[in-house]
Amino acid sequence: MTTSLTGDEKDDLIKSLTRQLHVAQAEVNLHLAEVRRFNFIVSEITEAAEGGIFVRQNVAGDYMYISEQLAEILGYGDIGMPPSYRQFLEQIHPEDLNQALEFAALRQPVAATPSGTAPITSMAPAAAPPPAGPEVQSVLSLPSKKPIPKNIFTTGPGAHLEFRYLNQAGEYRWFRASAKRYQPEEGPEQIIGLIIDINDIKVLEAQRQAVNEELKAFMYSVAHDLRAPVRHIASFAEAIREEPDAASEDRDLYLSYVEQSADKLSKMIDGLLMLSRNQRYTPQIVPVNVEQLLGELIKKTRQTEHQAPELLIEHDAFPIIHTDAGLIEQVLQNLLSNAIKYSSTQQRAVVRINYYLQEAQHIISFSDNGIGFDPAYADKLFKLFSRLYVADDIPGTGVGLASVHRIMRNLNGSIEADGKLGQGATFTLRLPVKVGATSAF
Repeated sequence: MTTSLTGDEKDDLIKSLTRQLHVAQAEVNLHLAEVRRFNFIVSEITEAAEGGIFVRQNVAGDYMYISEQLAEILGYGDIGMPPSYRQFLEQIHPEDLNQALEFAALRQPVAATPSGTAPITSMAPAAAPPPAGPEVQSVLSLPSKKPIPKNIFTTGPGAHLEFRYLNQAGEYRWFRASAKRYQPEEGPEQIIGLIIDINDIKVLEAQRQAVNEELKAFMYSVAHDLRAPVRHIASFAEAIREEPDAASEDRDLYLSYVEQSADKLSKMIDGLLMLSRNQRYTPQIVPVNVEQLLGELIKKTRQTEHQAPELLIEHDAFPIIHTDAGLIEQVLQNLLSNAIKYSSTQQRAVVRINYYLQEAQHIISFSDNGIGFDPAYADKLFKLFSRLYVADDIPGTGVGLASVHRIMRNLNGSIEADGKLGQGATFTLRLPVKVGATSAF
């Protein structure tokens, strides 16, 4: 039996349904407005924190929400990142990932087992039981069929995870993740977190640690190596005082030893002062005529440096190089003097200065056919007061190459040494070509 509605009843039903539809639309618009407001607040907060948000809606599942801002911070702003926890882990540096997984394993509770049986472990925390009733769960909250790696995000007050992440350009950068656990009224436990870029902080920490280590080594070298000439001065001065009636030849000999030690001490102190000035000095980049500078240095060094009976100095043509004029002069002077000095034992000494341009770098090398050095001790060449030869063989203070090493570092360049004992040595400089500078001859 069917009942037909009258015309007024139909109108009333339509009006009622229309009112309900309007109410539903108003509620939807209100929810959408709340979502937009929430997204705006989250975006503003994360932008102020210079971080990005991630959400794992179920630690037993692979789904991981990664905000657009987080993808940008991690270095994938152009292509975006898939919402996958597994794929997120693949880009973490292996050392940091293993450490995080080991720490996660320590925090993993072990299930009670009957006596004599091994404990059961799982790749992921057990998912929370589904809520009672006919409610439908989101597919994103369902556990994964494949084992999921343990959750690596440390939660709790003040807890965080630091790791290196491989970006789109193939470079690792340091990040810090802070996370909180959230248990909704229904559904599995979630993890919500914020990741920020801490690469600059890590780089500064590493630089500070390197400077501190270098300062310790420097102070040890100064304290250790300056004692030698001081001891010589003190011992021979004591000998002169204790032997007032000694022959004049002996007194003159003692005094010459004192003068030599004092001269060496003075040169070491001068080298330290120059080294200190170079480390605190900010390079002034200007066009430098290396060809002219090198010609002047060769002429001056030939007149002052101890050299072989026959000395041949050859060099390539040099372009105008944009660098610090004073610093590069110290470098060239030191390497030229060393090449002449350490080949002075030869009857015919040959010093060759080469130049070429390679991969946006000026390459300058000084080669000689002198006494060379054992490659096993090459790392000692650039250490302060470290010398491979005793003072009676080749005079020096052990400051020159250490100063050159620091100057090249200050110029964003480098120096390398290669040689064989009795077969000469080659020192190679690498200077970056400044952007916009020409290398025309």
